[in-house]
Amino acid sequence: MDSEKNQPDKKNFNTFARFSTVGIQMGVIIAGFAWLGNFLDEKYKLKTPWWTLGLTLFGVAAGLTLVIREAIKMSKRNDEKK
Repeated sequence: MDSEKNQPDKKNFNTFARFSTVGIQMGVIIAGFAWLGNFLDEKYKLKTPWWTLGLTLFGVAAGLTLVIREAIKMSKRNDEKK
């Protein structure tokens, strides 16, 4: 009976843990592309940071794609359990 009470808490924690790791991955992706863009801007000595802007936006798009895919996976898993 006690194990039944702990199941919702464990499920909520697993969901929280999964989305927090996805958030960290998204941050790392964006930061990595921003760093690469900054590196390229300094290497080519551009007045306007086009590489930084472009690669940061690409990193945001890649990070959002990661979050959306993970949300779809979780939704499918929840539908299968029902």
